[in-house]
Amino acid sequence: MALTRGTRVGIYEVTAKIGEGGMGEVYQAHDTTLDRDVALKVLPAAFTADPDRLARFQREAKVLASLNHPNIGGIYGLERADDAQALVLELIDGPTLADRIAEGPIPVDEALEIAGQIAEALEAAHEQGIIHRDLKPANVKVKTDGTVKVLDFGLAKAVNPEGGDGSGADNPTVSLTGATQMGMVVGTAAYMAPEQARGKPVDKRADIWAFGVVLYEMLTGQRAFLREDTSLTLAAVMTATPDMDRLPTVLPTAVRKCLERCFRKELRDRVRDIGDVQLAMAGAFETAVLASANEVGAARSLWQRPAVWLVVSLITVVVLTGLLALQSAPRSGSRLVRFAEATEGRMTFPREGRAVAISPDGSLLVYAAKNALYLRELGSARATQIPGSSDGTAPFFSPDGAWIGFFTTRQLKKVAVSGGEPFVVSDVPRGLSGTWSVDDTIIFGRHGLTGLFRVQAEGGAVEPLTIRTDSEGDHDFPDVLPDGETVLFSISAPNFNFDDGQIVAQSLETGERTVVVDGGFNPRWIETDQLVYARGGGLFAVEFDPVQLQIAGEPVQFASGVMQTGAAAQYAVSNDGSVVYVAGDSTASAPEAALVWVDREGREEALPVAPNSFGAPRVAPDGNRVLASVDGPTESDVWLSEISRGTLSKLTSSPALDGPAVWSPDGEQIVFYSERGGERALYRMSANGRGAAEHLVAVPGEQAVPSQWTPDGKSVIFSYRGTNDSYDIGVLSVESEPEWFPLLETEIEETNGTVSPDGQWIAYTSDETGTSEVYIERFPDLGYRTLVSTGGGRNPVWSKGGSELFYRDLDQGLLMGVEITNEPALVVAVPEILIDGRYGLTRLELRNYDVSPDGQRFLMLKDTRDADNDGAAQDEIYVGLNWLKQLQLQAEGS
Repeated sequence: MALTRGTRVGIYEVTAKIGEGGMGEVYQAHDTTLDRDVALKVLPAAFTADPDRLARFQREAKVLASLNHPNIGGIYGLERADDAQALVLELIDGPTLADRIAEGPIPVDEALEIAGQIAEALEAAHEQGIIHRDLKPANVKVKTDGTVKVLDFGLAKAVNPEGGDGSGADNPTVSLTGATQMGMVVGTAAYMAPEQARGKPVDKRADIWAFGVVLYEMLTGQRAFLREDTSLTLAAVMTATPDMDRLPTVLPTAVRKCLERCFRKELRDRVRDIGDVQLAMAGAFETAVLASANEVGAARSLWQRPAVWLVVSLITVVVLTGLLALQSAPRSGSRLVRFAEATEGRMTFPREGRAVAISPDGSLLVYAAKNALYLRELGSARATQIPGSSDGTAPFFSPDGAWIGFFTTRQLKKVAVSGGEPFVVSDVPRGLSGTWSVDDTIIFGRHGLTGLFRVQAEGGAVEPLTIRTDSEGDHDFPDVLPDGETVLFSISAPNFNFDDGQIVAQSLETGERTVVVDGGFNPRWIETDQLVYARGGGLFAVEFDPVQLQIAGEPVQFASGVMQTGAAAQYAVSNDGSVVYVAGDSTASAPEAALVWVDREGREEALPVAPNSFGAPRVAPDGNRVLASVDGPTESDVWLSEISRGTLSKLTSSPALDGPAVWSPDGEQIVFYSERGGERALYRMSANGRGAAEHLVAVPGEQAVPSQWTPDGKSVIFSYRGTNDSYDIGVLSVESEPEWFPLLETEIEETNGTVSPDGQWIAYTSDETGTSEVYIERFPDLGYRTLVSTGGGRNPVWSKGGSELFYRDLDQGLLMGVEITNEPALVVAVPEILIDGRYGLTRLELRNYDVSPDGQRFLMLKDTRDADNDGAAQDEIYVGLNWLKQLQLQAEGS
């Protein structure tokens, strides 16, 4: 429908018509409420005649409106104009890229700058599962300040109906009306990928093809596949190859090779991630540029076997200024590379133990993510999962870089970089951090134990190395100096405060100790005679004499925003001066998250409660209240939310750790863990917050985590750290005089106990096989144990009727459901995937979840940091190439 000047569409007053295309007419309008100009795209009236299509379009538009990126044209809302639907869009001044290309080829430097910003926009969308499907110069605007804006993201899908019978009538290559009467093929023929032209399903690789076509057109001034008519153009897309001789001779080889990869017609040969394109164009790969998965596999000497590729993209090579708050940044020759997740999976780094390590020569990166270890050559675009590294964490390299040491829940292992299965060095429960000496000794720290230990790398008995005195804090984060006779390590201040602790050097022969640094921890020495350490989320470097054990000069902070918890500062350094670190919060607090309901179809509904540092949410028996832990800088408390009213109030308040908590069966009381008064104990209190908390029992070991108040109301099931330094399951009677007894107490880990509604069975997690699995066993008299999970599982929760058991997979990306039959005997069905949180737009955290009373919805946490455009900090790795060497050269030059 045509709109005239002065027409009101909701709160928007039309001021001029500014364009027309296959997807509708575009008008400039004025927002009379916010006093700003916008663009109105009035979509064809045919949409209103099809309620299903209109409803689907409205759903898609809501998804597209979630895109918030400086290189993406924003969607502000939807308005109805009589019988038509209007999209309210960001009004962007400046010519389109098509207008700019019409003037002739764009200089290489300018074209690559524009292409880089287009890639950033595609990356942001792909991370949320949104594919553009119609990327072309006419959908790109270049503002006068050089900012690039990509328009119409995802509208090809929003406009075109889903599904289809495979005939092509319902796929993205047909017109809006099912024919071509509107003169527009969704996906514009000259920029379509071959699979799109054939009417096949498309993924983000279709955008990568279109990106290559647009870049080629910028550089040459000519379209790559344009022919006399649409049919010939589509045929060229599917059969022809662009004339690469038209490209400028000054074009970097890396960019030329990257374009060749974008134009691969077979999906398996095309570049998979736009981040790989971005990095390749910047010349980050020194050898082959963006080799295909098959070529990478053939070229590697690492694990010559089928491997699970961790889908991680290299996003961008950026300058240091403006990205990091650096006091003194390396300049010439230094580069910063950012690794981040792709749409297909998340990298979730552990907050306990070291998450990353880099080889001494700086050529290999290993990191702990998704419940395993991954190895990556820094000259490659892919990482491989290390065989046998399930539950692996805290990796570290041998001095020659030939081996990787790491910890599992109960063991210290090593694996050869050249391949093969890991070798068990020794039984080491809950190892935290390790270092490998030139004399083939491994020195390490452990969770909950205050000294350091050592063991021979070929295996043998573990022996204590340091012993904490009464006046000292914990000892951790060892690093052996090159003489093999001195170890650096950290001594914490009280309450595990390593920031205000000391870095000391201790002779392995005499035990003599020298204080090296006051205030800092996690030391690492490198061959440039620099000592690197962490403090307050920053990384510092200072000149250090490894013989005299003295520093010289003032420390220089060269990085900030490093993930730091009480258990680790997530960084590592190599001898060539390269630094790798995980970006994130510098406190131990959980990241801000929203509470959301997720149904069995994956649909999300946010609770009307502001996001917070929530943990361990628990739904009340009435389904209208939620308990959750909320982490603060130095404490944690239990909070209560009334869902229907959207309230959030604090139930407990102490300067120590309170929580997690569980509900009584009638919803009138809660039991929670607390460290108030310097004692670790379980407490009971009224769920209305009135009255004092009642001390029930001091818990054994280091910590207790209540998992369930039993259905009969008589007991609380909790996990605790036993004398054998592994987690066990206990039962606390809450009738009359509280007392507890161990239910499962072994040398293996048993956690997350939960009793069935009929009180006959207990489900729990055990790592007896070396992998965490979910089991069901008789309760309270144990016996007749049944394995439930297949391929690993944790956190079982029963449905209210007991006919179904839920659990999450080890990667925290899948919620599984298992039907349980108890008559006449226990029968466990095959687990099924209920919710898949690995793909698409969601950033659900399945580590903490609960089930609604009707068993149809699941309460989960959702990471909200992307909403503020600050990225998923814990899901990113940064590598600063040659940082410390450059820092040293600057110091010497000054």
